[in-house]
Amino acid sequence: MKINNFNDYFNRDFWRGFKNQAFPINIPSTKEDKRILVDKVADLISSGRYSSNIPEVELIMNKGYGVARTVPVFCIEDYCVYYFCIKELESILCKNRTANTFGGWTLGGQLRKEEESEIEIECDSTDYGRYSFNPRAWTRVFGEFNSLLFSQLESGKYSHVLQFDLSNFYDSVRLDMLERWIREESDSSKGEIITLLFYLLNHWNRKNTMMHPQSVGLPQDALADCSRILANYYLQKYDSFAENVCSQVGGIYFRYADDQMILLNDPGKIDGLLLLLTRNLDRYGLRVNQKKVDIWHTSELIEHRCRKIQSIFTEKDDNKNPVLVKEFVEEYLKIKKIHLQKMWNSGTPLLNRLLWANIESLSPKLFNSIVERFMTEEFILLSDHKKMSRIFYLNGKRKKPIDFIDHLKAISEKSVHNNYHYEAHAFAALIQNNDLAIHLENRIIFLNRRMKTNEIY
Repeated sequence: MKINNFNDYFNRDFWRGFKNQAFPINIPSTKEDKRILVDKVADLISSGRYSSNIPEVELIMNKGYGVARTVPVFCIEDYCVYYFCIKELESILCKNRTANTFGGWTLGGQLRKEEESEIEIECDSTDYGRYSFNPRAWTRVFGEFNSLLFSQLESGKYSHVLQFDLSNFYDSVRLDMLERWIREESDSSKGEIITLLFYLLNHWNRKNTMMHPQSVGLPQDALADCSRILANYYLQKYDSFAENVCSQVGGIYFRYADDQMILLNDPGKIDGLLLLLTRNLDRYGLRVNQKKVDIWHTSELIEHRCRKIQSIFTEKDDNKNPVLVKEFVEEYLKIKKIHLQKMWNSGTPLLNRLLWANIESLSPKLFNSIVERFMTEEFILLSDHKKMSRIFYLNGKRKKPIDFIDHLKAISEKSVHNNYHYEAHAFAALIQNNDLAIHLENRIIFLNRRMKTNEIY
């Protein structure tokens, strides 16, 4: 296999994906060592000696109610191969976009012109893409999705919204079908690249498949961008069908990743609409998650997504304005906790926006009330090390701060999902607290050992 300009792919766009301190992977520390590694990978590919590795680490995340999601962390050589293949095929994978669908932006993070033209306002951020070659791109695109969606909802043109997502989407992608589509749209010069890509996709999980090639499923690996692009490409034929079917009932089709929203005026058309959509999805081995099908009155969805409060921070620097920050906090605190639990992600998106706001300008009473919400176990378990650092700082501004280090240790003793421990360990490194770092390292070893021995603890 001949590879031209292989080293050119591994520039700053690639290496910045591994700068996250919580990312448990070993990468070369110097520019020269990186060049040597890339040359080694190129030689393995060219000589036919490349073989995918078993993932170095498995991050275990809590999807909710204790249900675990396993996120593999590939070795750096496999990330080089995956990135190279997707970069080579981007012109195929990132085109043919249906309007109002989001998920297919390129690895460089630059949005296509047709997406840029749809931007209306900068919207709230998201935790998607915590580990990414370009984390800001995830935030920006999610903001654009929300901006477009709610500009339509708030216009009053549509009375209802059909919302649903797909069951185990990544795990259901048929690799044979995906490969056939890519080959059909590529010229012959990409043949060996496609073969290399699907060799990796078929064999990365051989530890769990007992050496059998994997025929279904994309890896939900920690650096999610490559799989994101493939997953989005897999839905493009369905997107075109869904857009056409929705237009027949005067509706608009929206999709972010596998989350779908259809805006329409006649709820009596929903059963017929779902019939056609689910039958079409079935052709690709995909299923609608029937437990997550919701039919909203538009006003209910707007309230569920807390748009009234979210709109307080409309412009870029509104979260620095003491008057607006106070208004946002007071509106948030008015919501009873029992009602907050029923809102979108239990109101966590609101707290995320306040975390980086100028809450230091608040009165001591309001300031303390908000910091207490940041200090809850539920919020900290979902926080990355940068959020922990911000909470640590804010806690120190209280008249009676708690021992934040002991608080993190106590949470670590109860949490059985190691992703929290890796993030807390990165925080410990950030503030140079060796005691906390050692505690977390020991806890990670303990958790990994128990998983290997299948012991309940």
